[in-house]
Amino acid sequence: MNTAKHVVLLPPNWIGDVIMAQPAMRAIVEHHAGARISIFGRAWLKDLLPYLDLHNSSYVDALPSADTAYLFPNSFRSAWQCRRAGVRNIIGYRGQWRRLLLTHPLPRCLSLRHQHHRLSYLDIPGQMGIATPCSEVELAAPADAARQGKSIMEKHGLVPERVICLAPGAQFGGAKCYPAGQYARVAKGLAEDGWQLLILGMESDIETGKHILADLAAPCWNAAGQTSLAEALHLISACRLMLCNDSGFMHVAAGLGLPTVTPFGATDPERTSPSGANVRIVYQPADCSPCLKRECSVAGHPCMTNITPHMLADVCLELLSRT
Repeated sequence: MNTAKHVVLLPPNWIGDVIMAQPAMRAIVEHHAGARISIFGRAWLKDLLPYLDLHNSSYVDALPSADTAYLFPNSFRSAWQCRRAGVRNIIGYRGQWRRLLLTHPLPRCLSLRHQHHRLSYLDIPGQMGIATPCSEVELAAPADAARQGKSIMEKHGLVPERVICLAPGAQFGGAKCYPAGQYARVAKGLAEDGWQLLILGMESDIETGKHILADLAAPCWNAAGQTSLAEALHLISACRLMLCNDSGFMHVAAGLGLPTVTPFGATDPERTSPSGANVRIVYQPADCSPCLKRECSVAGHPCMTNITPHMLADVCLELLSRT
């Protein structure tokens, strides 16, 4: 099928999973060199696509009638959309009552409960005989991304060379989130060392951001709910370090090669840890870890409170001293 003239990719539905699927999508794009490559899915993919390093690909807001589609979502809906659009070859994992809609229903050979999600995504092109020489995420920021990020920082009174981005939220649920009070203690220690904190997140993270920055005397900015995804990506590209939960922003920062520090607890770093030489995972599991739940049901949220602010601050400062 490398003779296809038009190939469409349907990436996963979460930012973090899109990043973890990037090596697989890159292999597919390289295999179909010369073909028109369309990316169809969530509207925010348009902002993320320039970072994915998928050459000659473009975002489309309507599913085209392509020669071949590669489905990374496991949903019935994604297969049905391709069938309705008239895509000739539809490739994806079977299940979700969609086997008859796929022209190439692939067995799931890897367990998402025991192996990294990135490897599961790579098995889609692998089962189709497509070479997957690189299994690590390697993102590429657009040429002007860092410049735009620095400009935004400066407009809010920050010195870009001293900025640490802190993303205290996680869309999957609160079980993945390090407590705001402990993040505040980390932020205070970093600020006392001369670093400036910038909070990234959605509107739901505004109050958490206020709490984290409340006692800081150094310049800081609570940008939660105030930026578009494109602006947040620019800010991440320009920062010195990313401190965040297991989230999409974690995978973006790590994939760009930025120093990235993440407390893990409810989720399993063996399954969703990010790629990158400058990544530091801080994991002090409780008896119930990893529970993989959206919300913690154990008093005291021990998998997170086992990680002291001192531990996180030390890891951040160690990474900063090396970059």
